[in-house]
Amino acid sequence: MASESSPLLAAPPAADQRDRARRDELKGYVFMAASALGFAANTACVKALALADMPALQIVLARSIGQLALGLAGCAWYRASPLGPPDKRAWLALRGAAGALGNALFFYAITVMALGDATVVFFTSPVFSALFAHVLLGEPYGIVDVGASAVCMVGIVLVVQPAALFGRGHVPVRGALAALGGAVSGALAYCVVRRVGRSVHAMVHVVYFGFVSLAGSSLALYAWQQARRPASLYEWALLALIGGFAFVGQVLLNRGLQLAPAGPGTLMRNLDVVFAFVLGVALFGEVPSALAVAGAGVIVACTVAVGLHKWHNAR
Repeated sequence: MASESSPLLAAPPAADQRDRARRDELKGYVFMAASALGFAANTACVKALALADMPALQIVLARSIGQLALGLAGCAWYRASPLGPPDKRAWLALRGAAGALGNALFFYAITVMALGDATVVFFTSPVFSALFAHVLLGEPYGIVDVGASAVCMVGIVLVVQPAALFGRGHVPVRGALAALGGAVSGALAYCVVRRVGRSVHAMVHVVYFGFVSLAGSSLALYAWQQARRPASLYEWALLALIGGFAFVGQVLLNRGLQLAPAGPGTLMRNLDVVFAFVLGVALFGEVPSALAVAGAGVIVACTVAVGLHKWHNAR
């Protein structure tokens, strides 16, 4: 018989909501970890093709074709116009150009640097994002951002180990500059996406990125490098996988960011660096030096600090 002390519900709705929120958060972390693995696998394919003397711009072109095709398919599936809203198209073109340039510079860096070194320099992007967010979005740029930027430069020096300071250069300067330029371009692309907001479907961003990258890499390949036919089924497969891994990684990242809190999610995002170092050692025998590992730790710490600081201020 029910009494005043008897529970009316087996599980309170609030408890159900908390459990569901925890499950969604856990799913978000899993999606972000899988996304990091997808992006790392993508860069490993780039490295493998570079070792087979495939021109860097031809690799960029292959990814562009895959991204554009999958983006258009996604727009058709979600019934979204691939052109986007008329008042957002200039911003979308800028996003596509910045993303395409950043991707091309990063791919070039991978061809001349160790996979882990190129990835960790490229992942200084959040430090530059804070500066672009201040300029484009009016977000505060405080002492934490300035300090993280300065310390991050120390990390880059430890990874690159320039000859002027260490007697013998650890990596080609042109590769380090390309990775750093890719980080700046990627940061600009990220802030333009935030500037555009949620009025534009995610697949439209993929289309603009793919189209601009396709046009730019085609012209650059014709002007500066000599394309060649893939010599084997292995090379054809790698070219196909580059676009697929990048697309899957982006989809998983977007879903993970929707489910996981932004601050802790920043920690998961840096798994890209971990996976890149692991794949570099396991697949290509690229064992990093102690200084490079220390520099990577400094850079990861700085990007995490910036991400957590922004998340804390937004709460």
